[in-house]
Amino acid sequence: MILPDSSIFIESTRRRGRGLKQRLDSLPIYGAGIVLSEVLKGAKLPADRTRILTYFQTLPATPFEAIHWIALGDNLAALRRKGICVPLGDVILATLAIAYGFEVWAQDKHFPLMQTALPDLKLFSEAV
Repeated sequence: MILPDSSIFIESTRRRGRGLKQRLDSLPIYGAGIVLSEVLKGAKLPADRTRILTYFQTLPATPFEAIHWIALGDNLAALRRKGICVPLGDVILATLAIAYGFEVWAQDKHFPLMQTALPDLKLFSEAV
């Protein structure tokens, strides 16, 4: 199971990301509320917002449960001890991925960096 970061969804909407959109549709991906929020932030028109919401409703959800807040705090502490400072949204996504045993699919450097402090974080390889 794969938990894509917002960078994947955003790139898939760009002209050069059309192949990425096809890959998204062919893989066992799940949605996360934090990612939905980040993608919605970029909606410029009401039609964009509707399209994003409609797409995310087709994805199985990865709920953030009360117990995940504790894991999030532990993960933030582990990152702090290693001197790693990354966006909170990325740590939330990493926490969900670890909790559910999913792989994170992202195009930024935050996730491999977090993996140095969070060894249970699995990353999806884009190599076909």
